[in-house]
Amino acid sequence: MRATPTILALAAALAAAVLAPAAKAAPVWTCPQGYTPHEGLNTDFPYAGMKRAFWVYPPSEAGQSRPKPAPVWVPLTGTVESTNDNLTVARSGANALMAQKGYMVIGPVRQCANQDPALKAGACNGVGANGWNWMPWNEGRAASAAGGRWKTDAGPDAGFFKAAVQCVGAQWKLDPRRLFIGGISSGGTMTNRAMLFDSAFWAGGLPISGEWYVTKDDGSALSFNDARAFVAADPKKIYQGRVGPYPLPKRLDPLIVITVWGGDNDKWDCGPPLGLCSDYRPTTQAASNYFSAQPSVVHVACSAKHGHMWPQANTQAFNLWALTTLSSHPKGSDPKRFKLTAPPDGYQCHVGRFEDHYPAP
Repeated sequence: MRATPTILALAAALAAAVLAPAAKAAPVWTCPQGYTPHEGLNTDFPYAGMKRAFWVYPPSEAGQSRPKPAPVWVPLTGTVESTNDNLTVARSGANALMAQKGYMVIGPVRQCANQDPALKAGACNGVGANGWNWMPWNEGRAASAAGGRWKTDAGPDAGFFKAAVQCVGAQWKLDPRRLFIGGISSGGTMTNRAMLFDSAFWAGGLPISGEWYVTKDDGSALSFNDARAFVAADPKKIYQGRVGPYPLPKRLDPLIVITVWGGDNDKWDCGPPLGLCSDYRPTTQAASNYFSAQPSVVHVACSAKHGHMWPQANTQAFNLWALTTLSSHPKGSDPKRFKLTAPPDGYQCHVGRFEDHYPAP
């Protein structure tokens, strides 16, 4: 019997449904029992047996063309600057200003700060514990055997960020396709980790001078200088790293990622006895290689000359450009349709991996 057009159409639709990836459920907007978030500093938020804190800056209606669910911006400070600095001080990003542009800004406070958003370095400046590499955030597993458990577990910080966003969404209308996370230094590293473990939740991120903690292909650790040489010897390679799962996911859910490198002076000296302990040339190169190789990810590589800090040239113009760029590609959008607009003066950005870190001789 000849198949009718209707039967053929139904068969094609069924085949497409079987072959298509399963639809991802939207975030569930919910809070811990009895907890109601409010504008300002929220404390004693229960998560993973701890009490955590986060700032909430609701979006200004003036920053929206019409009332609608707001895109979300979760900025993360680094090691020596406080959460308050990251949110309100110009040279540290002043990220709370993005609420005036229509974004819901949620500023998490580091575990090591014990819910104090004003704490700068102090207890947050140093080598990590319990299998973590560095203190401020749970952003990379330690090179020792103790770090092994974090090969497949994102850790409590990554979960806390999602829980805070979901709780804020129970009180305000948020856009589930525009949930973005970003940060500087350790906050940039944490951004990489959050996206690598939770690409189903986040729509994208802005890792600024983030680590990758490059390893050998078998996941074993490299010394600082060996890792630098490893990347320099093959700048196009996909590198495993202690920043994310081991092995790295073969495929991520759709994301848009803007990786920022601060130029030749984008390095970090840990002080005695460690000395120079981070060089963000190889780390941002490794991150860009991986993300740009993902077919479901739009990766934008941005270089500047501000060194190791929040971008300093036209800071607020850059912040707005970055968030506007992220928001232009909501989760599930076709990467082939993405159009990159020119960044503010002081930044060189293009779609793909970094090509300026290791110029050909």
